[in-house]
Amino acid sequence: MREITDTEIAHYHEHGAVYLPELLDQDWIARMDTAFTEEMFADPAGLNHIDIGANASAMNAQGMTLLASNPDLATGRFWVRTFNWSRFEAVRSLGCDAPMPETIAHLMGSSRLNFYGEQVFFKEAGSLHRTAFHQDAPYFHLTGEQCCTVWMPLDEVDGDNGMMGYVRGSHRWDMHAANVFASQTPIPGSVEKQLPDIEGNEDDYDIVYYPARPGDAIVHHVKTVHGSTGNTASRDRRALALRYLGDDIRYFEREGAAYDSQKSATLVNGDLMDSAEFPLIWTDSQGYITP
Repeated sequence: MREITDTEIAHYHEHGAVYLPELLDQDWIARMDTAFTEEMFADPAGLNHIDIGANASAMNAQGMTLLASNPDLATGRFWVRTFNWSRFEAVRSLGCDAPMPETIAHLMGSSRLNFYGEQVFFKEAGSLHRTAFHQDAPYFHLTGEQCCTVWMPLDEVDGDNGMMGYVRGSHRWDMHAANVFASQTPIPGSVEKQLPDIEGNEDDYDIVYYPARPGDAIVHHVKTVHGSTGNTASRDRRALALRYLGDDIRYFEREGAAYDSQKSATLVNGDLMDSAEFPLIWTDSQGYITP
């Protein structure tokens, strides 16, 4: 892994997201490819598995507005799976071992880092549905600013198969309602106001889309508004996202947050996030800590 530059660090803090081309070497790319396996998706009933394609079909049948030009023609799978690291050592190693945590602590300006788990994304060829613009914060049981996601593709990505887009400066916006990903519709129980119709008015916002290749990474702030295009191509789009927490993050069980799997069995509101679910993995005084 190459070192990130001062210019890239400044870009992250100013815009809420930074594209890091060729951050990862071939060994990292090979390890990511090994870690990504359909075995992760073998338990569709699990809390950590989201079949967005199936959800979109159900919403379409109910007459809900979806973010796909021809949702009835969607054929590919669109899956997300979270917190695989506790079952797959290859995923744990990517997220918790050197050098990624220390690199991200340096980027955020944090003296300590907790691992907030990971997600794997599978937008199969022909899955069509774009991912609605959203912020991560309303889905997470936490408060604070030093939380980020490191998004890394395992396949070449462009506007035809799921390219990521970010609204620059939106990490300074108020928090908005979590949505159902294939639509702007807020999830049941959301208490924040809905995001504006960004997809329908992209020229009104400062949006940057990043084509990316294996070895590249994009890091975004927990409140940065982001989404991706649908996969209308004949090739898949796989990606891995690692999530990290810094100095100012505290536990907070958020009303209307979607994922009970991100709650802790031991933490109470206001606690540091040190727990079995969200282990402390690096500090500037202790170095790396094995969870």
